[in-house]
Amino acid sequence: MGNKSQNFEYIGKLHPAIAERWNLQEHANKPIVVYSNVKQHVITKHLKDFGSIEQIEYIWSKLSKVIKKPDEVFYNKTTKGLEYYKKIGDMIVVAVRINFGSTLKIKSFYPANSNKINNRRAKEEQLMLDGEIDDIFI
Repeated sequence: MGNKSQNFEYIGKLHPAIAERWNLQEHANKPIVVYSNVKQHVITKHLKDFGSIEQIEYIWSKLSKVIKKPDEVFYNKTTKGLEYYKKIGDMIVVAVRINFGSTLKIKSFYPANSNKINNRRAKEEQLMLDGEIDDIFI
């Protein structure tokens, strides 16, 4: 199946407060979608991390919950994307690519360990100290 014929599903939108928090206001309210090939990517790359295809299917069914009510959201300068964190059993990360198209796309999702979360929090704290972001979140 080629990319042009890929099916996608609407998952949610970039909440204006998250967009403002990370200086991405021009992307506020953009739809966030996931293409069907992302599930195969996660199975290929992260099956060992999840432990079973059933667990991947379960998280797939919860993607809109992660986007609508994340526990934390961080911007990753390297990937130019937002990382939505939500505790669903274990802590899960949903990676959303920020681009200038009409939609934002979920690129992957995977379990997060505490080191990754602590690293993101430390970077966020430094950005606040440097005045690059405000100490405000939804």
